[in-house]
Amino acid sequence: MNTENNLLAIGIDAAESTLVREMIEHDQMPALRALLSGGKWLEVRSPSTIGSGAVWPTFLTGEEPTSHGIYSEWKWLPETMSLRRYEGHHLTPFWKALADRGVSVGVFDVPFAPPVGVTNGFEVCEWWAHDSTAAGLRVGPEMIRRLVTEAPAHPLSANRFFTSTPENSSNLQELADACSEGARLRGALIQRLIDEIKPQVAVVVFPELHHAGHQLWHTVAPGHSFYNGLAANGASFLRDVYRAVDQQIGKLIDSVGNTTTVMVFALHGMRPALGFPAFLGPLLCEKGFSALTTWRSQTWTRRALSLFAATKRHAPAPLKKLYYSVTPVTATYKLARPTMLPAYDWRKTRAFSLPTDQYGWIRVNLIGRESQGIVSPGEYEKLCTELAQMLLSLTSETGEPLVEEVRRTAADATSVGVNPLPDLVVHWRDAAFSSALKIKGSKVPAEMVGKKSTGQHTTPGFCIYRGNGDPGGVVDAKDLYRLIASF
Repeated sequence: MNTENNLLAIGIDAAESTLVREMIEHDQMPALRALLSGGKWLEVRSPSTIGSGAVWPTFLTGEEPTSHGIYSEWKWLPETMSLRRYEGHHLTPFWKALADRGVSVGVFDVPFAPPVGVTNGFEVCEWWAHDSTAAGLRVGPEMIRRLVTEAPAHPLSANRFFTSTPENSSNLQELADACSEGARLRGALIQRLIDEIKPQVAVVVFPELHHAGHQLWHTVAPGHSFYNGLAANGASFLRDVYRAVDQQIGKLIDSVGNTTTVMVFALHGMRPALGFPAFLGPLLCEKGFSALTTWRSQTWTRRALSLFAATKRHAPAPLKKLYYSVTPVTATYKLARPTMLPAYDWRKTRAFSLPTDQYGWIRVNLIGRESQGIVSPGEYEKLCTELAQMLLSLTSETGEPLVEEVRRTAADATSVGVNPLPDLVVHWRDAAFSSALKIKGSKVPAEMVGKKSTGQHTTPGFCIYRGNGDPGGVVDAKDLYRLIASF
């Protein structure tokens, strides 16, 4: 990449903009500090308010989530009333059009991106990924396979489901070290590919900050009420990972020279959490919006799946860790799929909760859209209003509101029938994350799951851009590709 009109785009997945600015100001990220001194800071608006799974598909296709239909690692299939693991086959990344025009393209680990058969350049998918499609490592063209397969493996590749314990300093240090070393090995491999292939456009991503952010956020915000003294030893393991990624960014920028357009971006960020609320499904049942089948009416297969799901939920943490360490990734997804949803009685279910990792997601069982729909299009608006009012009225027993807002994803009444997204997205207030929560007027236990997660996603993202022209001060995630394609 030492010729004119080249571009290097570096994604630092889920890097929090406020933390990045703070570390730049304190000279803790010198590579980004130097890039910003000769470039411009942009705010990136993305559909992370729908779900974190929507942001990368939006970036790589240039389409809104209502078009590409992805909001999670799992996709709702209305025709079968079931879930399917995301595989990305229907998405077409913007760099395919560049490659078809004869532009040499290098792509490395862009989350949710399927391979498109790049022949002039390089294409590496899931060398190590936080968001995996379960397809495994894919490399092309064949001439670069040796460079990738002979490179040292990512420290987390043997255990993608490595999880830390928030209060265990040695465990946190182990995770931070693995992410930092993974970033170093990733940077070295990317630089070797760029040096060998010299693509005109390179789009490469560091997912280590995403993985570390979910489990180490309490080390940069130990005073938050969620954490109740966690990480009181003062160690800031997450900052170590940020510095490690910055170091690799600096090496990559130095290697491409001053004439190359460079952009470093994150599509969304992080903020405090401690697990996430898992009471929405039972609450919808209690309020009469959903109904479960009785044990007697279930098939033996459904009963076995229900027992398996209950066993997994209540298994001790060491047993869960053993399960994920010895079970192949593809097998864990196959086993998880039929247990992700409870056994709904679709004849009595007007609306139901979809599995989530942050927000509450509600899908209406709409006639003509869901194969077993019972809600007529004429009832849709009234039902959504009823659901929103119920949710916004939720409080703890001490009177704290639990819901910040309820968002609708359909643009208008005519688009409801083909909406691939959850119809309602519930944004929780901090009170909903309390381990001591009791919901006023409800007998539903306010269960929290995923308590290993001390960070959850937030908006906005950011982009540091060094190149010709004026990209403005704000850019939508779906339009970032225009900056890349116009190099």
